[in-house]
Amino acid sequence: MSYEAVPNHQVQDNPAVSLNARRGGFVHGTKIATDRGWQPVEGLQVGDLIRTMDNGFREVSRVATDCIAIAASESRSENLPVRVPSNTLYNGDPVWLMPEQGVALDNTKLSQGPITLPISMPVVPARVLSGTFRLSSSAPSLLFEVCSLFFEQDEVIYIEGGLRAFCPAGRFGSNSRPANASYKVVDAERTEDLIDMVAHSRDIAVLANSLGALPAPIMQNPIFPARPVMGTRRPGRPGRPAPIF
Repeated sequence: MSYEAVPNHQVQDNPAVSLNARRGGFVHGTKIATDRGWQPVEGLQVGDLIRTMDNGFREVSRVATDCIAIAASESRSENLPVRVPSNTLYNGDPVWLMPEQGVALDNTKLSQGPITLPISMPVVPARVLSGTFRLSSSAPSLLFEVCSLFFEQDEVIYIEGGLRAFCPAGRFGSNSRPANASYKVVDAERTEDLIDMVAHSRDIAVLANSLGALPAPIMQNPIFPARPVMGTRRPGRPGRPAPIF
């Protein structure tokens, strides 16, 4: 999806445009893993089933869309989305992460060994990942749309490239974390130590899950081969006589 630059005076006169890019959410065009396969985030609605990391498929309870404007002179990383170049992870196309979008990291994949955290999936804001694995801070355009997904409780979902994205029930860092969650939003001090280790890691599994990057539709229930009822003879099996009709 392409976006057109809008003059600053038009942005200021448009109440539908947010001037604050320091937030979470997904840039329009980002694909989300659903029970119908990979779907663009702007096409999702309340009630759609989204694949989560810990709780199977969960319904979207609320969808919010905002228009983000970024000044052409903006250079601060905390106010710029993070660009994941093509083929950096499991993505064929570039993926954009809003600076405060939570990303769950696989603590067990760090080459230097896991840090001392009680959980295996610490959640950090995407902006701190800029500079690791070819990720960089920039913007898809001066004006673009962002969609936020909300659930009944905090969830981690799979997005394009196999990234594990944190979706809060309320605001980022709320206390709606499920009891069985394998992830947790970490504080600034632990984030700094964690990112230092991520920067030295060569395993992209720290950031992305290859299973979450499968392009085929993700079925809600597993498919098992049909087996005959116990005692039923299957015609044509070696060593068995052919059935007589």
